[in-house]
Amino acid sequence: MNELLIETINNTDVLNDTLVADKVNTLDFVEDVLHANKTVSTATTIERLEAQRIEWETTVYRTSNQALYAILADCYAFGGELLDVKQAKARRAALVKFCKEREYKVKQDSPVLTFIVKAVFGNVDRRRISTYSLVLREAQRSKVLPTNLAQWIENERGIQEIRLGKSATFVSAKQKAELGQAQLDALNTIATVKADALSELADAEFIGADCVLVAEQQADGSFAIKALLRNPSVVNAAYTAVYAQQKAVTDVALKEQKAANDANGVLNDVAA
Repeated sequence: MNELLIETINNTDVLNDTLVADKVNTLDFVEDVLHANKTVSTATTIERLEAQRIEWETTVYRTSNQALYAILADCYAFGGELLDVKQAKARRAALVKFCKEREYKVKQDSPVLTFIVKAVFGNVDRRRISTYSLVLREAQRSKVLPTNLAQWIENERGIQEIRLGKSATFVSAKQKAELGQAQLDALNTIATVKADALSELADAEFIGADCVLVAEQQADGSFAIKALLRNPSVVNAAYTAVYAQQKAVTDVALKEQKAANDANGVLNDVAA
């Protein structure tokens, strides 16, 4: 009887150990599944959000911009130059009356396009009114036809880009590339590289034209050239990078010169 009891207890211990082991294995399995599902879920979420962004950019966002451009084009057409002075005065008087009735504040000497934008868009953010007015006046200076306004805005990379373009210190991407190209032409040659593999990629049609060599720096200080690129967008990006690099060098030099001038000024004051 005692032997049977001892055997039963031993069997029970083995069963308990097995159950515990199974439980641990099961928990590990569940954690692995949850971890895998979390990873998949995260990747799926990012892909879903990316797809939503693409759809927004190509549908709602673009449609919204096109609708805005259409309204601005109508404002632009309404604000066009009139041959009849009486018509021009009547238009301005009507705009002043309209804004006054709506309690929109507009300076009386504001351009007619500003009056029109204010009348149409109302008391929205003041900067928006200023931006829209600036864009329309810039289009007017550029002799853009109302029917071409939307395309002109897109060609100029959008409303905000046009607004920034009026800043005295603003340099457009195109201007940066052009300046970078000019700066590159003025730089000294670092090294001349000639190899059979590169000669095979040479083309008489591109003599004198810039290209981009993609290289990997080696431990011994040499560079392993991996690719030769002539794509205009890649070359322009390189020009822009040269512009940024040269600007950084110039900014540092100007800062150091200013510091030196300030120091000299202090010394002169002390000496005096």
